[in-house]
Amino acid sequence: MGWTSFHYNETTHTNWSESQAKSFLQNEFENNGYKIPVFHLQKANTQHDHNVLYVVFQHPDGYNFLMVILVDIKDQEIFFKEVPSDFGPVEDKCPVSFLNLLPEPKSNFCREWRKRVIKNNVVLKEIT
Repeated sequence: MGWTSFHYNETTHTNWSESQAKSFLQNEFENNGYKIPVFHLQKANTQHDHNVLYVVFQHPDGYNFLMVILVDIKDQEIFFKEVPSDFGPVEDKCPVSFLNLLPEPKSNFCREWRKRVIKNNVVLKEIT
């Protein structure tokens, strides 16, 4: 699983917004029956950090799975790399509530990743 890229002039790396991330996800991943019930953007603080998307996908067959998507924007090009939670991504600031939407983990990598996510206890603020 390498990086994919295409021309992108919507914004710069550190200014990527949640609405731009949502549009990116819809255009790239909501096809062939896949849906995105929920996602979270962990914004890059510097040019050297990745924007990190934690995305729960609903498969056309009805089950959910999670992918971490690393995103970099440089010189009007967007680069992204998908890492399924079953592969035990390094990024572990996933909102802990997302785990409730997933089936039991199948791999040791995923079990260890979930332990780190639970330990980090990232909680999304409710919009009022």
